[in-house]
Amino acid sequence: MRILTLFLMSVFGATAFAQAALAQDDPNLRQPRIYVVETDEGVEHYVVGGAAWGDVVATLTLMRGEGADQDQMIAAELWQRRDINPPIFLYEITRRISDTDPDRALEAYFLARARILYDATRCLDTSALAVVDAASLFAGDGLVELMQNNPDLLEASLANLYSGGQLFTSQASPWWACSYGDTAYIAATNNADMPGNQWLKTEMRWQESQEHVNENIVIMLELIRAGIAAQNE
Repeated sequence: MRILTLFLMSVFGATAFAQAALAQDDPNLRQPRIYVVETDEGVEHYVVGGAAWGDVVATLTLMRGEGADQDQMIAAELWQRRDINPPIFLYEITRRISDTDPDRALEAYFLARARILYDATRCLDTSALAVVDAASLFAGDGLVELMQNNPDLLEASLANLYSGGQLFTSQASPWWACSYGDTAYIAATNNADMPGNQWLKTEMRWQESQEHVNENIVIMLELIRAGIAAQNE
């Protein structure tokens, strides 16, 4: 577990520090690069650099190598770092404890989903919105059964999230999500730097993203409550 902690710190701590030191005038300057991975299915290209999408996937892959005996410890550590790590890591909590702690698993899932949508809607490149579905694949197979069998818990968890005040308290940069988009990929293939004004909306527009997330949650709550009502008829 100490190795995992050090790896997380190296990717999301030291890298961010180095990036900030480099970008004294622009803290959102990024230097995306392409990392090529050969698999049985073919060759995959990932954008890496500054805790980009490829860095996140690499860290999650390493984390998934930890056995089930580490489920509770990893879930606890990731929850403690929920406002520091990119929100996709909350899905690893859901994957590991869907069977043993459904309350926390759903809490982590809905918080992850809301924050991922928030990050993606702050990207200038609208193609980065595809990261919402791509990230959801890391939530694990147990989530479907959990959601189907616990509609009341589902409703309570989402309602608590909506009123809990933690939707937008993350300190993580949305770069991990924005780097999933086409613009970052093109920049990476050309070894081109990306100033903040090329990938991130200005902060004065973030309120629009927050409203979008809140509206999305309200719609989900209405659908869940309608489903519960239909079951009780």
